[in-house]
Amino acid sequence: MKYFPYILVALFFGCIGSCFGQVSVVHFNSEWNADNSFDVSELKDCEKSNVIICHNADMQEKHQIKSVPTIIIFDNNIEIERFEANIMMQLEATFKDIQQKIDKIYLAKFE
Repeated sequence: MKYFPYILVALFFGCIGSCFGQVSVVHFNSEWNADNSFDVSELKDCEKSNVIICHNADMQEKHQIKSVPTIIIFDNNIEIERFEANIMMQLEATFKDIQQKIDKIYLAKFE
């Protein structure tokens, strides 16, 4: 019984995606900029994918990627937030910044 509250919370957050739509994070980069990649695998409560733009020119054009790395957060396939590299081709957003935005998207669904 002492784990019951934790189980409820896990079930609740597990259902968020199916109840309110899925948040997804797409990391766009290029092979030549691999040193400045951002590891999206540790982000929670979202679908994650990596796109190498030199192999996916259609995705680059569709999402108007002008610098790499770029991270876009989608909610139900609608762009919600974009984090783009600076002039040094480095992402200034931190893991915490991106995770907080994901969390805010879910919290806004309850308002």
